[in-house]
Amino acid sequence: MKKNSKRKNTSDSEHWSHKHDYPIEEVWNTKNTLARLIAPRLVTFRELEKHGHPDGFKDIREWNATIQKMIDAFELMKYAHCLSEEETKTVSEGLALFCKYFRDLWD
Repeated sequence: MKKNSKRKNTSDSEHWSHKHDYPIEEVWNTKNTLARLIAPRLVTFRELEKHGHPDGFKDIREWNATIQKMIDAFELMKYAHCLSEEETKTVSEGLALFCKYFRDLWD
């Protein structure tokens, strides 16, 4: 029987999630891990010369401002565990926009 080449060696096994190839810390802090992945992609998407915007936006500048609110939320979530009241509002607004426009994040 061939050994699975993706498996980590035994000495490192306590640092990796069961049956997966990523550190267990990324599982414990899934929201922070995903925020670190999403934020730079949203920045790049905002900077693209897009061919349109979702219905309800008057122009690309308004759409980019909405994307920026999403970016602000994920930037705050990348490492923070305790947020101020104002930061919590920023995160809530940005996440709500991300959920609302998730299917519009393409060009």
